[in-house]
Amino acid sequence: MKEIFIVSKNASLSNYLFLLLDEICPNTISLGSEFANSADLIIIDSETISPVEMEAYRREIPTILFGFELRPALIQYTTQYDINGIISLSMEASDILKTLQVALENDIYYNETMIGMLFSNKANAIAERIMSLTDRENEILILMMKDLTNEEIAQNLDLSVRTVNAHKGNIMRKIGSKTTSGLIQTLLNYSANFRNSL
Repeated sequence: MKEIFIVSKNASLSNYLFLLLDEICPNTISLGSEFANSADLIIIDSETISPVEMEAYRREIPTILFGFELRPALIQYTTQYDINGIISLSMEASDILKTLQVALENDIYYNETMIGMLFSNKANAIAERIMSLTDRENEILILMMKDLTNEEIAQNLDLSVRTVNAHKGNIMRKIGSKTTSGLIQTLLNYSANFRNSL
């Protein structure tokens, strides 16, 4: 019997994932209650665990990401960490099973949808633009996504409103968005860090 450990800040989701996996491959996996180096597989919930938080779970243990749906933001995890596969609720049971089997052999498997995203020029170009943002621009974006006004952002970061506006203009230019709503939608779709900062 293989022991898996599910990393999530949502206990209900952890239990649901375990039940789903147990249904797909009955009596072959057990759920680890505490993270240990003896685990055979780690599944990380990308909906609640940011790429930065993943540092705490970096081991020589096969790792699969979970997302409610396959989206380009998951590319950020695959480029920063050794990920053996990605599963989502939108995948066929056969693809989830194949991902588990291959990961337990410490190999890599992505279904066709994820492979298309990984090799998409558009997705990679947007991810590169997002990574080109400065630390200050990232701070401003996070506050924008929390629906703070320019004045509130300026006050929070001890900047002038004019400086905040200049940074916002640079951000819009770098990302290639014409509107704030378009910018935020792009970040939610293509950046795991920004999705998890809300």
